Amino acid sequence: MEKLNLVLRHYNKVKPMHCTVVSGDTQKVFTVKLCKDEKNGAEILKGDPVLIGFLNNDETLYLSGGNIVGAIPNEEEYIIHANNPQNIAFETERRQYERFPTSLAGEIKLVNSNKREPICIKDFSYAGMCIYSSDEFNKDDEVEISVFLSNNVIKYDATIVRKNVNFGRCEYGIQIMHRDKNSMYSTQNQLTSFILSEKELMYRHLISANYRF
Repeated sequence: MEKLNLVLRHYNKVKPMHCTVVSGDTQKVFTVKLCKDEKNGAEILKGDPVLIGFLNNDETLYLSGGNIVGAIPNEEEYIIHANNPQNIAFETERRQYERFPTSLAGEIKLVNSNKREPICIKDFSYAGMCIYSSDEFNKDDEVEISVFLSNNVIKYDATIVRKNVNFGRCEYGIQIMHRDKNSMYSTQNQLTSFILSEKELMYRHLISANYRF
């Protein structure tokens, strides 16, 4: 059955945004219209990552990552390409790390520099993340990443391992540097706690809207 309503998590908004699906396939490419109470202050740009959430027919939560690929600003309509991150593997460890799609704000700076630049985060695992930035960095640069959560800021030492250009912005693959096992376990716990919190938030907003499919 076609899902007619969903919520979007966007890094410029504190809470998920209620939307109505106008057309398309929510598993691929589709168009949404923001509900009336969501129209102020969204500041959604082409290429921005979003976290997509809707309820299945059995009222279980479905989450997916995506990017804004087009917009009709006067109509508050946005075209979204749904996509989920591929799990990543590092050659040195021959292990895969599950990545969670998201849309978070943050900052990046080179190690030994005080200049901080804004970023948005598309997905992450306890081993790394994918970020977008308008600023130029190089592969193998050592950086500090600050992730802005709802009630705190988490900082990670990291290295840039991949660089592409996407939607007119630089897309970087980031590998988090763990100094010891305690650091790795701490990041794992932070990620687990964050994912549970995000799922609860998305589900609560969907239920509160009394959506019907």
